[in-house]
Amino acid sequence: MTYYLARPSRLTLVAAAALAMLSGCATYQAQPLDEHSPLATQIDGLQLPAGTWREGTRAGYKLNPADGLNLIELGMLAVINNPGLRQLRAKYRVAGAQAFAAGLLPDPQLSAGLDKPTGNTAGLVDAWGLGLGYDIVSLINRQARIDAAHKGQDKVRLDLLWQEWQVIQRTRTLAVRLQLEGKRLMLLKDMRALYRERYRRSAQALQEGNVTLDVNGTDLTALVNILSQINRLEQSLNQTRHDLNLLLGLDPQVVIEMSPLPAVMALPAETVNARLARLAELRPDLLALKAGYESQEARVRAAILTQFPSLGIGINRARDTGNVYTTGLSINLSLPLFNGNRGNIAIERATREQLGEEFRARLAQARMDIDRLLALQTILHRQQENLHTYLPRLETLVERARRAYSRSDIGALTFLNMESTWTRKRLEQIRLTQAAWENRIALEALLALPGYPKAPLPIAAKTRETAP
Repeated sequence: MTYYLARPSRLTLVAAAALAMLSGCATYQAQPLDEHSPLATQIDGLQLPAGTWREGTRAGYKLNPADGLNLIELGMLAVINNPGLRQLRAKYRVAGAQAFAAGLLPDPQLSAGLDKPTGNTAGLVDAWGLGLGYDIVSLINRQARIDAAHKGQDKVRLDLLWQEWQVIQRTRTLAVRLQLEGKRLMLLKDMRALYRERYRRSAQALQEGNVTLDVNGTDLTALVNILSQINRLEQSLNQTRHDLNLLLGLDPQVVIEMSPLPAVMALPAETVNARLARLAELRPDLLALKAGYESQEARVRAAILTQFPSLGIGINRARDTGNVYTTGLSINLSLPLFNGNRGNIAIERATREQLGEEFRARLAQARMDIDRLLALQTILHRQQENLHTYLPRLETLVERARRAYSRSDIGALTFLNMESTWTRKRLEQIRLTQAAWENRIALEALLALPGYPKAPLPIAAKTRETAP
């Protein structure tokens, strides 16, 4: 006995094709929003991925807060744990998904139709038709779209790296400010203790009739002024501490132990000039603008390619009501008589010009900022040298005045003026040190000096997303 396989119906074939296409589709899976705070409650265990901070790194750099964090380690911690940078890294993954989507081939188009005769249907059969078409133009500009998406992804990656540099600069600046504001607060509190004792003594002497009211009033005024300065500095210190913890992604209750600041050094002129000559090759923000310009260049090319007539081809298989089968070829062609994609081409070209001007403006701003900071470095150095020269002499005079005041050889007003001047100059010395540090940190970032990551974290090993 011979068995014959039944010929599958057209409906079966269509159903099988539909199932095959659906099998490659993505499925929906809900992802609940994480409502927990991302702030870490401890520094221990945070580790920098290998090969991302400086050339030649082969192992991960583990942060060790036991001996106090220096400025380099604080920058590392900020890059690892800053909540805002995590958000930007998610944006980078979106750009990777867009680059992935740009490389996908367009799907073919399947058409089907069924005509059922009515009325006098003698000798007639149902008519049907099947067609398979494909848009050719999407293949013509495909490579240009891929180039634009990849350059756009590069721009997002470099923007992320530049934002990491900004976070590092802000973190180091706040760390310096926190330490030096603490020193200023200690100095003011020491002066408060002296003024309190002086006011107590003059108040007692006023009751005994040994001093006049103006002496006691002068002592009280000095004490109140010191208290006001302490109040303002305590508020500033509180703001600085919380801003630093937020940048580091740490809970407000975490106390950061920092190592003492070394002496701030001026940048040599030869180092600055060497970096200036290669600024456009080193700064992530300038490289990001260049990548954005190149991405727009590819978009201009894609727009020009799209002006050619839209072409679609297809093959058809049909049966009419007279039971006649036909096979044919179809071509769809748009005529670029009125539009021709000229509007989009003009937009893309104007955008390219805008991005070019933006790059040149950023480069000019960078050079101006660097020159300004270099001039400020010279000014701060000169001012620090002046204080370094004359402050010890003032300290000697104040010590002599204290001994003279204890013997009642000079008046209270003269002594208070000298003490006040001494305090203000010491506070000014600390402020100049802070300004010098902040200026040095800003110059390091603007000149792309070592000490900053060479690639964004934690995606340093990824240059292209291969899947969404």
